[in-house]
Amino acid sequence: MLGRMVADLLGLVCAISLVVLPTIVDAEGMTATAKWSAPAILSGCSGTGAPHVVFPSDSPTQGTGPGAIVWSTSSPCPSGAGVLVAAISPEDDVPGQPALPRTAAGQTIALRGSVAATPGPYGRIVIAGASAGEGAAPADELLLTEGQAGGPFAAPTALGGPASTFAFTTAYLGDVAFASLIDAPSGSANQSSDSSGAHLQAGPAGSGDGRDGDGSDVQLRVQRHHAYRFAAPALLGAAGAGSASVQALTVALDYRSDALAAWSEHGSLYARELPASGVEQPVQRLGPSPPSGGRIAAVISDDDRAIVAWSYRHDGRTSVYVARSQTGVRFTGPQLLEDFPDPPDLPGYVVSPRIVRLSSESVMLAWTGAVAGHWAIRVAAIDLNGVHPPNTISPPGRDALLADLAPGPDDEALALWTEPLQSTAGLDLGSQAIFAARGFDAYPEQVKFAADEEVAPPGPNSEATVAFDPSSDRAVAAWRTGAGQLAYAIRAPGAP
Repeated sequence: MLGRMVADLLGLVCAISLVVLPTIVDAEGMTATAKWSAPAILSGCSGTGAPHVVFPSDSPTQGTGPGAIVWSTSSPCPSGAGVLVAAISPEDDVPGQPALPRTAAGQTIALRGSVAATPGPYGRIVIAGASAGEGAAPADELLLTEGQAGGPFAAPTALGGPASTFAFTTAYLGDVAFASLIDAPSGSANQSSDSSGAHLQAGPAGSGDGRDGDGSDVQLRVQRHHAYRFAAPALLGAAGAGSASVQALTVALDYRSDALAAWSEHGSLYARELPASGVEQPVQRLGPSPPSGGRIAAVISDDDRAIVAWSYRHDGRTSVYVARSQTGVRFTGPQLLEDFPDPPDLPGYVVSPRIVRLSSESVMLAWTGAVAGHWAIRVAAIDLNGVHPPNTISPPGRDALLADLAPGPDDEALALWTEPLQSTAGLDLGSQAIFAARGFDAYPEQVKFAADEEVAPPGPNSEATVAFDPSSDRAVAAWRTGAGQLAYAIRAPGAP
């Protein structure tokens, strides 16, 4: 009854049964089963920011609790601005009725704006977003909560900084790292609050970058599998103008919970390793900064090496870089993967690389490049010998923009991209089709991907994301559609 009342209140249009997979006929006249279910609307409420598909697990092939789709809604929704969670059925991976996250006492957890979510330990999911200002936390302060997909969730923890820039990652056994911003007096960085938290000063004096610091700290917290909560945050003061200089932020974990944070500030990209035990490493400058709105991709491995990838736009051109460290996470100069003139149709598009570690522990890198004046999806394997020659997996003559790259339990990865339609004014981001392709690391030195698969026909699609259920090998994609509503589709397990 409560679920029905909540659904009525929110005015949601939900799909609660698996869509029967249609059949298609290929060019040879052979009949095959479509790999993706027909797109279905999960929420009729408008919102902003990308949805997040999360599946808690304790290994690449073993789920530990129900997955969920997490996203934010805006004020036109009957409930107002907030965050919704739709638990995913473990039997068929169909998302159920969306609901507001609540504590065990039934109190609504009031988050708003763009939210982020990641799998946590013991079958939980972790959600972060901006405070709605309804409790003790001031409006727009960064809050964090965690719980089972169907609830209850823990009372939110105030992290003492702005909700403008933060990053999540999950590692083996469900260990979680969370990086955010906080302002502190210049020279107060390089201190640790406890074994679960540390502060990384962006561009500190003495780091060799020629900067004098502005008091902006990147704050890192790690929740390990044996713990049930993140450590209480060390509040160093309210966020101010200094934090605005950090334009992008990411964090990575290895299976030992050694962490790597990378961020861009004042035109440069920085990285720093924080081992789970031992001495914290110094800040290292990796190269020129990604553009505002860009994404930094990173991975750190148990062999004490790390990889960071990013793009750099300059004078109408885009350069895609990767930096690989030596043992001890000591980076040398970045490698230029690709440099090209920006295709003229999308001058504001930001190329965003993705890096994933497969279930075999191989590493795969994807990015958006260009071929003959068209955007194209590149994928390459990375190992101790470097980045191997990339494959172009999007069809020739079409423009493809990378949306996501997700690892699966069967040593595979799924690349997700959008293809905007061509209009008289150029490429139209208001009308995009969504495609996917499944591939493998064909050791040595290659990646192999099957033909592209249509996930959604052309339409007002954006913010597409995807994740695999580690227990079933099904993939669930979610994206924004008309007026910011939320849609999803499910990929059948296996298949090429």
